[in-house]
Amino acid sequence: MAGRRRRKRKKQKKFTVNRKAVLISAVVLLILLLIAIAVFMAGGRKPEEKSDPATVVNRPEKDAAGDPAEQQDAEADWYNLPGYINGADKNGEQVICGVTLPYRVENTPLVIEGIGQYTGPFVEDGSDEPTANVLAVVVKNESDTDVEYAEIKFSTGEGGEADFHISTLPAGKSVVALEQNKREFNPEDVLTFLDRLYADGNMDVMEDKVEVTAVNGALTLKNLTEEELGTVYVRYKNKLTDNYYLGGITYSCRFENVGPGDSTESETKHFSADGSTVLMVEAIEE
Repeated sequence: MAGRRRRKRKKQKKFTVNRKAVLISAVVLLILLLIAIAVFMAGGRKPEEKSDPATVVNRPEKDAAGDPAEQQDAEADWYNLPGYINGADKNGEQVICGVTLPYRVENTPLVIEGIGQYTGPFVEDGSDEPTANVLAVVVKNESDTDVEYAEIKFSTGEGGEADFHISTLPAGKSVVALEQNKREFNPEDVLTFLDRLYADGNMDVMEDKVEVTAVNGALTLKNLTEEELGTVYVRYKNKLTDNYYLGGITYSCRFENVGPGDSTESETKHFSADGSTVLMVEAIEE
């Protein structure tokens, strides 16, 4: 009987040890599970996405301030415009392709400051096709009136032409206009003035009626009035510097059925808050 009791106690002791081991293992597994869940939650939690603040872009730009010497230095920046190389040395004789510069286009306020070559995206047709050595002219509006549209045509001899189109050029600003047909720059060419087309106008950004903001590659138009505006076009150009635009082209962003107090967003291909300028906002009643 004693031997049986001893064996029974041994079995009870063995069972007690196993129960403790199981309990410890369960606690460890629970702790590991809690740690794994915490790590997973920390890794899977997405940081808050920060969007760029909206920038109001249909407010008239302030004219450049400063003394005449500083303004003259700023205007000379066209010798260092991105993608543009002037056809003659800065200190050399300014006769390029037979044209004495600066060249005033007759019966217009337009002055051709430079003639040279451009390398970069071809902007005039909106394709942005990579190009190199395209004939380009630097043209300034020297009046106090905005240029709505202009064409300048040169003969290149043997029936050839060089054609430049310029739209929406504010007073006092300049543009690097590319030859419409991607004609290559050749310093041996002789350009002879052939014809011009010119129309001035008053470019209104409708700041008292609409607010245009830019954020994340899109434009948002807000109707500040209680009027039906119909279809609204936001016209803009891209800048090389504060005083020089790239391309005679003016881009448009269209907003349809703009009702009283409406706020409408539209994606844009070419607009950036830092590199573009809204020059005109136009409402067309339907």
